[in-house]
Amino acid sequence: MKKIFYLFVLLLFAACGGVGEGKSPGLVAVELFSAITSGDNEFVKDNIYISDTIQREVFNSAIDIAVKSEQYKRNTKDFTPSYEVAKEVVDGDNAEVILTGIGPLGNRVRITVKLLRIDGRWKVDGDHGVWH
Repeated sequence: MKKIFYLFVLLLFAACGGVGEGKSPGLVAVELFSAITSGDNEFVKDNIYISDTIQREVFNSAIDIAVKSEQYKRNTKDFTPSYEVAKEVVDGDNAEVILTGIGPLGNRVRITVKLLRIDGRWKVDGDHGVWH
């Protein structure tokens, strides 16, 4: 009976993609850039990989400060993110995604995002990965 239970749990995780797994690089990029402009800094921190501990701490502090700023509040007031995946290329544990959409200032944007698969989850490569 135990074996059947464990097999069921294993199949359930495989079908659902596991905890935090299963999202395509494109979906992660869309969700991350939507989170940046909607102020969900915890999502941003959790979905960007920065290898250097000090740089990661500085980035995390900077995003917390930015979200609290008046300029951020002005620039994102009444803004609804609407980014779309224009292109997604996956090469093993690396991916490159091109997003298009309208930025918070009303301008058309094209964002190229590099991602890495870290512990089975796609994360934006904070060491190398975002170009406008």
